Amino acid sequence: MKKVVITGGTGFIGTYIAKRFHESGFLVVIVSRSPEHVSWSPVELIEAFEGAYMVINLAGKSINCIHNESNKSAIIQSRINTTLWIGNAIEACKVPPRLWINASATGIYKSTKDYPMTENETQLGNNFLSDVARQWERTFFGFNLTDTRQVALRTSVVLGRDGGALKPVVTLSRLWLGGKLADGSQIFSWIHIEDYFRALIFLCDNDSVQGVINCTSPDPITNNDFMRTVRKQLRVPVGICAPAFIVKLGAGLAGTEAELILDSSYVLPKRLLDAGFQFAYPDIAKALHNLLE
Repeated sequence: MKKVVITGGTGFIGTYIAKRFHESGFLVVIVSRSPEHVSWSPVELIEAFEGAYMVINLAGKSINCIHNESNKSAIIQSRINTTLWIGNAIEACKVPPRLWINASATGIYKSTKDYPMTENETQLGNNFLSDVARQWERTFFGFNLTDTRQVALRTSVVLGRDGGALKPVVTLSRLWLGGKLADGSQIFSWIHIEDYFRALIFLCDNDSVQGVINCTSPDPITNNDFMRTVRKQLRVPVGICAPAFIVKLGAGLAGTEAELILDSSYVLPKRLLDAGFQFAYPDIAKALHNLLE
């Protein structure tokens, strides 16, 4: 039985992929701070990673918070430290994992509406979230692991039934508050959570794929089109729009940053497509029909 180790695997994405790996016949090991899982101690990490088929690192404080100095430090350090712990443990393994996938984010790219970002893009963003992703990837690729293939998965917003970004959008839409945000022209890059899992399986089976990979659907859309498609799927005829100042006010009241909503993320999965990956949910209408039916 192939062993998959998921670090930080207790959240929305980790819970889903752990279930799907188990259903697919893998032995799943979770690393977290919970006493029911493997701990972050060096000894337990080495034992968990020994002979693993794949290690998937999802650990890190959520960016869905107010970006004050305390939270900024925690966001960065939680990613840097856990990546260092994992890399050091893999180096100490007698039979190291075949593959280490480390989470990253499409937020590394600059905000643009004009043309899509691919893995070939050299002009990255210059804001806090871009800097977080750069430091995260720099730490990850700082390890020279001759027997472990490394992939930094630059993931967009993940859409699923049981959490994540879709749930509050659905709630607002059912209250007729699901109109466009600001002018609605900002690009929204996303991926169905099942395609996220399928991309992990694809990366397992394709030894030639390594380095930086964009994990996002091939159908980025405007915020206006996304909100309209959600309303259509929910059969809600009207959505009241929210101008930018309302979005900023609401974000502050909700304890998060408006830039997570207002910045434009126009990203394409060039390397996945070039390698032959086929999306089960390539467009937003098909994805939302599955998730909201």
